[in-house]
Amino acid sequence: MSLKPTRALTALGLLIALGGCATGSNPSDPYEGYNRKVYAFNSGFDRHVYRPVAEGYQKVTPQPARTGIRNFFDNLADMLSLANNIVMLRPVPAMSDFMRVSVNTVLGLGGLLDIATPMGLHKDQKGFGDTLAHYGWQNSAYFMVPFFPPSTIRDTLGLGVDYLTVPTRELFTTTYTDASAVMVNLVDQRARLLPLDPARDAALDEYTFTRDAWMAIRARQLGIAPPLGNGDDNEEIDINELVPANHGGAESEPQHAMPAAPVEPEEHMVHTAHAAHAAAAEAPEAGKEAVVTP
Repeated sequence: MSLKPTRALTALGLLIALGGCATGSNPSDPYEGYNRKVYAFNSGFDRHVYRPVAEGYQKVTPQPARTGIRNFFDNLADMLSLANNIVMLRPVPAMSDFMRVSVNTVLGLGGLLDIATPMGLHKDQKGFGDTLAHYGWQNSAYFMVPFFPPSTIRDTLGLGVDYLTVPTRELFTTTYTDASAVMVNLVDQRARLLPLDPARDAALDEYTFTRDAWMAIRARQLGIAPPLGNGDDNEEIDINELVPANHGGAESEPQHAMPAAPVEPEEHMVHTAHAAHAAAAEAPEAGKEAVVTP
């Protein structure tokens, strides 16, 4: 998906303003004291270690190599999505995932090339956190874990199941190669988000900015009312329009680059122009404040 500069700048400006002026307690963040301490630790680690490594990776790794790495790990994520869509009894997305994995693994040199997307087989990445939400655990409390991106208690538990499910350990047979593969994937994911750093850095309260944006991301992905905000009619901006998958820094990726993973990871910052306070207008139960469970 191509980047739309005007809409992207508008979204970032609104998110900076919302993150800077948000105050008071948040019902979706009952563990705020703990979360702020972990965020401070993670932020320091990111600025001194994670971000410099990602910047170095982006400078020294050729763009075609980054695209291949990204496609390879996205193909593994499609395998995980296939398993979760089967558990959720979603046959159509599951079949699409199966076709994506088959095409990209066989014709795409083990997943290094994304052949499936130009064929119309679009990504529908789901993790176990999505499965838990599908079966009733929808609104979960915001929760931070050292060295990991923003999450909720539900998605943190889901991440553990995802790690045990995704077939990296079968592909990388030693602990060293398995850990190395995970690190390469994390660094590549961080490099994708480098263009969003100025927005986060400009917020008066980085923690609030990140939390509210992340909770809105997950609410929209799950199709539920976010736990705060009464909703409005601001136009929504998809995260892929702010950081498209073919954004490898200053240059553009080839057309076959994968769409950015929905966050997971990848995902960490923004999804809507009013992400901090008002995504409920178009979600189910619009206008009602969602009840947050742990």
